[in-house]
Amino acid sequence: MARIGHHRDAQGRSHFRVFAPGKRSVAVVLTQSGRTLPLAGGEADDGPGYWCGQAEALPAGTLYQIEVDGRRLPDPASRSQPQGVHGPSMIVDAERAGPAGWRGVRIEDAILYELHVGTFTAEGTLAAATQRLAHLSELGVTVIELLPLAAFPGERNWGYDGTYPYALHAAYGELGDLRAFIEAAHARGLAVILDVVYNHFGPEGNYSGAFAPYTKRAPTPWGDAINFDGPYNHGVREFFLENARFWLAEVGFDGLRMDAVSLIFDNMPRHILCEFTDLGRRIGREQGREILMIAEHLRNNRHVTEAAGFGYHAQWNDDLNHAIYALLTGERHHHYGNFGAFGDVRKALEEGFVLDGTRFDRVHRYYLGTDGRDLPATAHVVHIQNHDQVGNRLRGDRLIASYGRERALLAITAVMASPYVPMLFMGEEYGETAPFLFHEDFSDPVVIRGVREGRQADFAFGGVEPPDPHARSSFEASKLQWGRKDEPQGQAVLRYYRELIALKRSGELGPRERRQVEIRAEAPRQLLFVQTPHTLTALNFSGEAQAWDAPAGWEPCLASAAEAVPGRLPPFGAVVLRRSPR
Repeated sequence: MARIGHHRDAQGRSHFRVFAPGKRSVAVVLTQSGRTLPLAGGEADDGPGYWCGQAEALPAGTLYQIEVDGRRLPDPASRSQPQGVHGPSMIVDAERAGPAGWRGVRIEDAILYELHVGTFTAEGTLAAATQRLAHLSELGVTVIELLPLAAFPGERNWGYDGTYPYALHAAYGELGDLRAFIEAAHARGLAVILDVVYNHFGPEGNYSGAFAPYTKRAPTPWGDAINFDGPYNHGVREFFLENARFWLAEVGFDGLRMDAVSLIFDNMPRHILCEFTDLGRRIGREQGREILMIAEHLRNNRHVTEAAGFGYHAQWNDDLNHAIYALLTGERHHHYGNFGAFGDVRKALEEGFVLDGTRFDRVHRYYLGTDGRDLPATAHVVHIQNHDQVGNRLRGDRLIASYGRERALLAITAVMASPYVPMLFMGEEYGETAPFLFHEDFSDPVVIRGVREGRQADFAFGGVEPPDPHARSSFEASKLQWGRKDEPQGQAVLRYYRELIALKRSGELGPRERRQVEIRAEAPRQLLFVQTPHTLTALNFSGEAQAWDAPAGWEPCLASAAEAVPGRLPPFGAVVLRRSPR
């Protein structure tokens, strides 16, 4: 692959490479001086549709636009949009995060922590988030997953409406801040992976169509999909592959979480998803470190992680979340309508996929899924909270806020006792009750109205208006309340999470080998028992206390309820026992 957009040669000179097939003229216009640098169209060396040129070393901070057939626009491969998505692009230089000798984190050792930079701290910046890394290290997680950082309209957004995949969103900081965050995380043994969106562009500030057919008509929730297999797809494929290489090899991320890959459509001989995972592994080999490639697919398709398939290390699996949530809360709307039986929780713990092709999915209206029983446990990323599972609720409410501490701690204990890769959502480790609401800061009135109407349509069943996504109050309400961590209840929840994670990391609780995890159930009493060579976990999914005596040879190690007593499992209680020394 060749570089896209502005890049430097070995002597530091500035080079530009723009994909714009079928255009009559393409040039770079330096905004401050008005100077124009014509680009030459090349059919042979760079392939059809590329325009290239070079100049003396343009300093970082230089503003520029790409003039395509007389229209001046931001560079689709811009590394910075300091004046927003409609303003000029800016030259910045990326320096890969160190330190030397960093080897990353294997999927077998991954405990993920999903983090949204804008609401993780009051400041909403990478610099402020860096100051919280000691907390994450002490918590025991091993991999931080940042929600998308690509430049989006306005100040605030979840990140899935990005329009410049190479540009760090200006409100979060500069590339130097990102490098400092990654280096500080590495110094504490924490890997950092990035959530990337390669299935669509956001609805405002996307000018890519003026350059090339970057998108195509396709049935997605967001409109047009990325054109990975239509006319001139070679330049589109290179644009996104080079973007993945940029974040991994030039910036220094330890992997990618790829958003909604089931809505990445490709009929070319080599699927683009295979090219992404091949690229990640190649960079890992070249740099001597682990590069994690994780997919959000949500169709329970084993092909996603199989070596003969797309080759991801793991994929998000919502089934354990939905099974536990439906059972504990009684909610049956939308995706919870596929769940609710006690046996669903057991199946999720034993087999991974509950929707495995044998059950009709009421949401998609077809038999969804494949048999996941013989997949490695590490192929499944499981959770009880994430940005979607919280943020796409009417009030953005968390389990602990709506249903109490007992159910929340029972749920996370089941997640950790499973053999799968666990993931936390920021703040849950100390019982955060602030919601995580959908929020945006678009400037286009049509887009703002469309988002409001879309959210209202999503929640029409409740007869209650969802919070206004455009209101700044929705953004502010979603910020973590770090003061809760230091309150007695926050400290108690945090201690429980730390001890659970320590047991998980030791391999005593939820080892990653399926054969070491045995599930036993007492369905009439809604009790589940998860046994490993070193631990026995008792989970009471009923709202009543249950008599239960620990078998001989096991000693209590950890209990979710302070009032737990021998011979009795409290309502929605969890107890972890450790095998007694001989």
